[in-house]
Amino acid sequence: MPAVLTEKSALECGHKGAITVTPGQDVLKVGEDRVLILTDLRTALISCPQPPATRCTVIAGITQGVSTRLKAGGQPVLLADANGTTNASTWRATDARQTILEAT
Repeated sequence: MPAVLTEKSALECGHKGAITVTPGQDVLKVGEDRVLILTDLRTALISCPQPPATRCTVIAGITQGVSTRLKAGGQPVLLADANGTTNASTWRATDARQTILEAT
C-alpha cells in the first residue's frame, strides 16, 4: 500500500519544479502534519523553471494516487503514487516523507 501524502510530502512538475500544496482539512494528521486531500490540488502552487510560455502553473488532472477507502473532511486522501497532468507537462509525488499511514 502506498503512503498517504501530507503537507510535508514532495511533489514536482515534469520540469522538476516544486509543487506546494496547502492542506484544506484539519481532521486527519500524521503526527503534526495534515494529510492532503483531492481538492487541495486546486490551489497548488507550482514553481516551474520553464519560460512563461511553457511554464506549469496549475494542476490540470490526476491520473492515479487517490485513495478509494480513506477520506478526510469528506474527500479522498492523496497517495504516494499520485501523478497527473499540469497545464504544460505532468506532475508526480516524489516522496511521501512519512511511513506511518498507508492506504489504498
